[in-house]
Amino acid sequence: MPDLRTQLLETIRDAYPENFEGLNPSKTLGENMFDGPKPHPNAVLNLFVQQKVASALPMAYYMAVRRGSDSLMDARLPTSAILSGQTLRFAIRGLITLREMELKETDRIVFKTSNRVGCSSTDCPSRHSWGRLDAGITGAHQRTFDRITGSGVEGTRILQVLSGSEFGEDTETKFCEVCAEKMQVAHGEVRRKAWATLPDVFCLRG
Repeated sequence: MPDLRTQLLETIRDAYPENFEGLNPSKTLGENMFDGPKPHPNAVLNLFVQQKVASALPMAYYMAVRRGSDSLMDARLPTSAILSGQTLRFAIRGLITLREMELKETDRIVFKTSNRVGCSSTDCPSRHSWGRLDAGITGAHQRTFDRITGSGVEGTRILQVLSGSEFGEDTETKFCEVCAEKMQVAHGEVRRKAWATLPDVFCLRG
């Protein structure tokens, strides 16, 4: 049994990495590691809490909260996916903190990082932007903001690797390649920052 547990922990560490560099979107992450029907992320979180798999807990909490509070507290959940009062409190606290960070940082990225400095196209909305309230660019910037944050979605996807189209490389928003790349790089920095906060926002330190 000790040998089997060691093997299982190695698989878990690959799917629930302990460091930011382990968040490789081409790898099998989260509950996708399980064969057969995927367990609810709450059930995985419960398992790791019970088994004290400390290295996997930051990402396990994130996987549970990214669907939002309705998923965390769904009355139809099986017993294995019902969180204890303390785990639920930590999860809700982390969800609120991450969502606030996501909205704040995305606002900065879209309305401030994407500016006319270095812009490569005269048609790029950022070239004519002097601030968020500029009526001429609000539509393009707002659509990009909504795509990145998943506007209207209760959860969070702050750690998700986003495609170029979500940063305005499409015909609808028409951000130039330079501005879209700047936003994408800035979002990568936000992902790293958010990852570093997970142990604190989910009360895992100490």
